[in-house]
Amino acid sequence: MLVSVGALVCYLTGLLGQFACIRGKLPARRAQVLGFTASGAIFHTVALFCAIHTQQGINLGVMNIASLTTLMVTLVVLLSSLRKPAESLLLFILPFTMLAFVFAWLSPVHSVIWRPPPAMVVHVLISVLAYGLLMVAAFQSLLLSYQEYQLRNHRQKRTLQALPSLQTMERLMFEFLLVGVIFLTLSLLSGFLFFEDMFGQQLVHKMVFSLVAWCVFTGLLLGHRLWGWRGLTAMRWILAGFLLLILSYFGWRLAVNILAVK
Repeated sequence: MLVSVGALVCYLTGLLGQFACIRGKLPARRAQVLGFTASGAIFHTVALFCAIHTQQGINLGVMNIASLTTLMVTLVVLLSSLRKPAESLLLFILPFTMLAFVFAWLSPVHSVIWRPPPAMVVHVLISVLAYGLLMVAAFQSLLLSYQEYQLRNHRQKRTLQALPSLQTMERLMFEFLLVGVIFLTLSLLSGFLFFEDMFGQQLVHKMVFSLVAWCVFTGLLLGHRLWGWRGLTAMRWILAGFLLLILSYFGWRLAVNILAVK
């Protein structure tokens, strides 16, 4: 209970601090914002560990997976902020992190798996890290597109002015995309290696959607490398691939739950 409250308080303090800096009401306090956010991530990790490891077994429900994914996204942005001015992205990411954390905290225990094999744990962690990195890339593609639109129409708002430059944002987006594709590749390989009976475990649809998403992301990276794809083209490819990833897990999970009820 106290750990969960601590996570929300630290996240909220970091969010409000970043918002105040952007609005110009406080001088830039980058270290404090990153410090509070990092403290919230630590509390978040402890609380989520307790939520996943229940007395009945390992709880890999949708809400816990969503909370773990947003935690990974927050950690990725924090690490990137150590070498690039990316902390402004927390203003857009932390609300989703807090929302997923609250839903996971308040949701009942379900989808319990008793004593999962280590291979499954490795596969899940790699997959969540891949989803987190690709989620950051999808967020950045939307921000980058809106940032370009505001600049073209000379209506740039104060919030967007606080974001990194277009060049930095685009470079970060493709870095996250590249690392995300690497982890997605490892996730697919571990899935083929660790899950022998995919048809029996109703995993074939999840694997197909993930493979198509991998093809979309890889095609974009090749297009960017060979033909300089960027801007609106890159945004469409990233969002299409990320939508396929969402369908690969959440849509598959919903279908399995419906079939289980029937």
